[in-house]
Amino acid sequence: MSDSQPFINTVYGCLDRVALEKLRDSYDTTTLLRVVDELAELLGEVIGEEGWRDRMLRLHGMAHTVINDAGFAGAADETLPELASEITGQMREAIARLETWIQRIEPLEELAARD
Repeated sequence: MSDSQPFINTVYGCLDRVALEKLRDSYDTTTLLRVVDELAELLGEVIGEEGWRDRMLRLHGMAHTVINDAGFAGAADETLPELASEITGQMREAIARLETWIQRIEPLEELAARD
């Protein structure tokens, strides 16, 4: 295959030659490793002790008590609206993180070979 071909075959597929050269000059692959670390951190926040899962269960108990007249779910350090606001705020922060990660990964999509 000559260098005039618009694509190049690699062990990971047929890639757009121009996009590959551009990324070779500008893309820092360690950004993907940072995403891995940040993802691990986020997962810890989600499933760790007093993480999102625990707080969502507490929020459910509070909502179930006041909305469905269920039995008292136990004392809480915050009100139902405060806890709901805290959780939605953390979720919005996570969405912002995810959007940043997407932006870090999207340049690799440009490698798709075009006919």
